[in-house]
Amino acid sequence: MPWQVGTTLITRVVDLDFPLPSKDPVPEWCVPDFAPTSAEVSLAFSAFLVTGAGPPLVIDPWLANDGPRHGDDADATARRLLGLLEGAGALAEEVRLVVNTHLDGIGWNTRPGPEDAWVAAFPNARYVWPAANLAFHGEDDRLAPLQEARVVDPVALPIELAPGVTLDDGPGHEPGHGVVWVRSMDQVACITGHLFISPLQIADPSLGFDADPVAAEQTRRRLLTDLTACDGLLLSPLLGGPGGGRVRADGEGWRLVPA
Repeated sequence: MPWQVGTTLITRVVDLDFPLPSKDPVPEWCVPDFAPTSAEVSLAFSAFLVTGAGPPLVIDPWLANDGPRHGDDADATARRLLGLLEGAGALAEEVRLVVNTHLDGIGWNTRPGPEDAWVAAFPNARYVWPAANLAFHGEDDRLAPLQEARVVDPVALPIELAPGVTLDDGPGHEPGHGVVWVRSMDQVACITGHLFISPLQIADPSLGFDADPVAAEQTRRRLLTDLTACDGLLLSPLLGGPGGGRVRADGEGWRLVPA
């Protein structure tokens, strides 16, 4: 699913999209785009490719999809995912910047290399994380292949990483969690990391799975209010179905309209 934001193109590169039972009532607007039935919601593992704002950059490369990394077919999985990225418009070797909103699983920032070692999945890229989030996690073996290659850049937020692409504060899900804003020609999109992992959190921002529930709800409400005001796109790597849409006020909450 590609979205045009001014002169910038954002393409969602999906690995898995599957239904999960919902213990909370699913709003009618979710079905069928974001939820297959009124008793389920869709969850996806995806990455975002951004082109048109300088060299290709990747955001949150299949974060939290760490299970397959431990299987015998991890290399085949990495090849498949990078093949999907190529089909979306960029070779792994062409990517110059990988932006992570937080460290919630390493996802496929790294891939199997020679002699059972793990190496950077994007060999010519710098890897950006919010410095406060890396400090929260402390020393983490999952980052070792990237740190040994000296390609990890902890950054203070907010920071513009490419023309019109900014990594900004998005606290609540984890300390130091960030969100990525893409702005071009008065058009706006926000890639929200794991602040929104279910469409139910759009209808009711108090719902969540967060380190700081109060801060997360406040951040979700702020993002939804701002995106409603500017007719912006909300995009999440974990939302199933189309993965995002335009935010609209809906009673005391909000809803998404696929775009």
